[in-house]
Amino acid sequence: MFTYGPDLSAPGEPAEAAEIAAHAVGLEKESIFLQGLSERLNALGFACAPDDTGLMLEEIRRRYKTILGINCPRTVVEWVRGTIPGISNRRNNYELCFALEMDFEQTADFFRRYFLTLPWGCKSRTDAVFLYCIYHRKPYSEAARMLDGSQSFVPQENAHTATAQIFQTIISTDDDAAFLEYLSAHCYGNEQQFMTARAKIIEETERVKERLRKDISKEIVSKNRLNSNVIAELLSYKYQEDTEGRFVFDLPDRYTSSLPNDVTLGKILNGSTASYETLRKTLMLLHFSNFYSEASNMDAEEIESNFLDFYEELDEQLELCGFSPIYLGHPFDYILLSCANTLDPIVTFYEINDRN
Repeated sequence: MFTYGPDLSAPGEPAEAAEIAAHAVGLEKESIFLQGLSERLNALGFACAPDDTGLMLEEIRRRYKTILGINCPRTVVEWVRGTIPGISNRRNNYELCFALEMDFEQTADFFRRYFLTLPWGCKSRTDAVFLYCIYHRKPYSEAARMLDGSQSFVPQENAHTATAQIFQTIISTDDDAAFLEYLSAHCYGNEQQFMTARAKIIEETERVKERLRKDISKEIVSKNRLNSNVIAELLSYKYQEDTEGRFVFDLPDRYTSSLPNDVTLGKILNGSTASYETLRKTLMLLHFSNFYSEASNMDAEEIESNFLDFYEELDEQLELCGFSPIYLGHPFDYILLSCANTLDPIVTFYEINDRN
């Protein structure tokens, strides 16, 4: 159950746009990843603090050599030095968990809390191999062998098998040959990874478009222009019309990066490749827009009631679509939820996205 802490005002005690933006910038400066890395290394008997990056890097490099038998990748080195971890090459994420001697539950927890993503996207070949090896406690050498041996597997064009079914089959199969045979017929490309999310985004986008079609003040002149108008509806017209301008408030990179535009929205709707972050943010923005275009915040009591409903609904949608739950340590999640906790959420959100 969600509890209100120092990062977010209690419902009915809304913050102003400038205050929300300033706090989000502060969150950007905090390294959630380094906190989690330090916590794990301490649990393994290596004493360090989140700012002991030199010490942690030395230990991580040692672990890659002794446990994995490989050099620590440059990408992971940069993570330890303070770069926010990416999630596009998930092999790096899983290998670090291997180097930190994490079991199945610990890996899942680290992904959710410190990589800010969900583990075991088992329609992906990489995720499936690491799920199999970590769940069944195989050594890293087996994971590397399986990844190399499965490179020639052709991704299926249509994801007929549900993710939950693939997951259950993998964890109930403790036979390498049987697993690889199953994987060869059940690995999919990016377009098939988040089919539920794409379907939900299409549904939520259509709700926005229907609202726009009914609003004669919107100059909807053709179908091709609808996607552009949807983005303007989600992020404000000033954001859409002046893409070269600076934001009125300083905003963190983890907020502004991977925000959808009319091109990326079109790709999502057409089933083309889109990043995890763009898909997740698009879904959250659509749900926010649709929810608060209908909800009415007249007083503190209604702000609280609507906020709690929105929070619960959004978290359910994220879980259903395979995305990480709301995490208020992430600047994007913090800004969106803080705006939901104001008298006029959409207007407050527009103020944050407006440009000079």
